[in-house]
Amino acid sequence: MGALLDAIPRDIPGVAELETIVVDDGSTDRTAAVAERHGARVVRHPRNLGTGRAFMSGVQSALADGADVIVGIDADGQFSPADIRLLVAPIVTGEADVALCTRFGPNSKLTGRMPWTKRAGNWLLCKIISLTAGQEFTDVSCGFRAFTRDAALRVDVHSDFEYIHESLLAWRRFGQRVVEVELPVRAERAIGESRIASSLSYYALRAGPVLVGAIRDYSPLKFFGSLSIVALVASVSIGGGVFVHWLKTGETAPYTSFIIVSVGGVLLAVLLGAVALLADLIARLKFQVEEILHDTRKARDSQRENWRARQDSKL
Repeated sequence: MGALLDAIPRDIPGVAELETIVVDDGSTDRTAAVAERHGARVVRHPRNLGTGRAFMSGVQSALADGADVIVGIDADGQFSPADIRLLVAPIVTGEADVALCTRFGPNSKLTGRMPWTKRAGNWLLCKIISLTAGQEFTDVSCGFRAFTRDAALRVDVHSDFEYIHESLLAWRRFGQRVVEVELPVRAERAIGESRIASSLSYYALRAGPVLVGAIRDYSPLKFFGSLSIVALVASVSIGGGVFVHWLKTGETAPYTSFIIVSVGGVLLAVLLGAVALLADLIARLKFQVEEILHDTRKARDSQRENWRARQDSKL
């Protein structure tokens, strides 16, 4: 932890002032003491609340301190703090609102060996997220990210575990410009062991429901519409098979029960179609509410900045 904090560059082009914030998510070691000794401000959780809550605590703390650009980096030694300069460059130049470090780009700079299960899992997640978000990504699970103040005001993570995919989908939903930056990354942690993804099955069990929920909320028409189409195709196929058998033999036996299954499947498809339309309407209303919430946050943020400016002028 101390070595990482000391390695954070202080001369980042386009950045006049820098503050380091460490979120102590109920750790039982000397994380907070070490962070403070190396000049970081520590945000403490009385107990472990999960990575999602830790992320939001860090973001809210940075916003309260007036940050214009926020960078998130893990303290496991996989990333080099010196690369923060490269990561924030697209944001400082105004080319992007969010910059993601990618480990699997065309010119991948990943060093070391990564288990094929993790590579396969990332590939599958990338395909799902890319299809849902309407933008092609090569790495959607990397915690080394930078984003603007406005992007931070737009994100509101509800999960206490998996925040990376949820926040990425939220940024795309609100039209934020997201870019990937290829940076050198170690395939394995240099410090400690991951409590999040200690095994692929554990990660899938924890992240799966969160990811499904995020996709459902992001694009309910596609989500429920796809289920409706699958149910309809399956039902028609089953019913068609029984119908062909009836044409050949003049009777439905021994597949008579499949008729009930086919009819039930069609009714389910119709129901899912109706849910898709209703969910899409609710999602549109939710989007408008979130836009109002963002405008409210931005107005409060502006008032806070004006107050600070007046206080500074008095000094």
